[in-house]
Amino acid sequence: MATRATRWAAVIAVTAMTASGCSLLNGGGADTSAPAAGHQKISVGIIATVDDAPVKLAQAKGYFTEEGLDANVKVYPSVQQTMPALQSGEIDVTLMNYVSFFQAEAAKTLDAKVVSDAYQGTPDSLVLLAKPDSGIRTPKDLAGKKVSVHSKGNIVELLIKAVLQDNGVDPNSVNYLEVKFPQIPAALANGQIDAGGDLEPYITQGEQQFGVQPTFKIVTGATDNIPLSGYVASTKFIGAHADVVAKFQKAMVKAQKAAADRSSISSVLPDLTGVDKQTSSLLKLGVFPTSVDATRLQRVVTLMKTYGYLQQSMDVSTLVLPTPNS
Repeated sequence: MATRATRWAAVIAVTAMTASGCSLLNGGGADTSAPAAGHQKISVGIIATVDDAPVKLAQAKGYFTEEGLDANVKVYPSVQQTMPALQSGEIDVTLMNYVSFFQAEAAKTLDAKVVSDAYQGTPDSLVLLAKPDSGIRTPKDLAGKKVSVHSKGNIVELLIKAVLQDNGVDPNSVNYLEVKFPQIPAALANGQIDAGGDLEPYITQGEQQFGVQPTFKIVTGATDNIPLSGYVASTKFIGAHADVVAKFQKAMVKAQKAAADRSSISSVLPDLTGVDKQTSSLLKLGVFPTSVDATRLQRVVTLMKTYGYLQQSMDVSTLVLPTPNS
């Protein structure tokens, strides 16, 4: 974050290492509780964001082992890497944001089901960041601006476009640029973008390191408590390994419940996201649901249809694998 420029360069370099693979994104490893012989193997793909903290909790607390699983967790930069890995069989289960998942299902480029809910947004856990002197205070202030999304066509872009349209602003009046979550605060600081949709831990890190601040809310009203991401497995894998998937689901129920405890979730965030322990206690977190609710996920499809992300609606109940009874 010497000169102002060199501080930025240093932080950008550290952030880029985090996002591109030095230790974090090439990390992973099997369940640290040393599974016994005979445990069934499962490979889980995650991303280095708070959405996936319960997977790290499941490893740390031995929930996978308790369910008879030998879990190998691999960390990827984004869904652009996890979806091909799922399709090729490199991983068995992966985190996906729901917009990308439903788009892939609609395009028939993916045949999978949601096996566990992951993360639900709240007004403070997914925000639009900007510099204090940006002049961005309301949706109309985004017209003509450069606004970043983690990847084109994902949940963040949908939320921004929904808020713009609901406030009488043409969603296409904004220049959307792809900038990964960890790099957004630095991109704001150096003027690459005017605003960016970001989540934790990068919201808090951006506030501390660059002085960027949340602007108007993008998770609010009709989008409040919007489901953001879930764990999906291919229909082929579910058919061949239904027992393994059921064990994964049961382990994740335990982990999602444990994530409600702030001290528990904070214990795994430093390893997952690279944020220090003190900062992890300051993060503004969303909700970690403990079951898959097709009705709740249908809200995402409705939004996607309303704002042109889907040409036709979808019945989410056909894309969800119910959580087994404990």
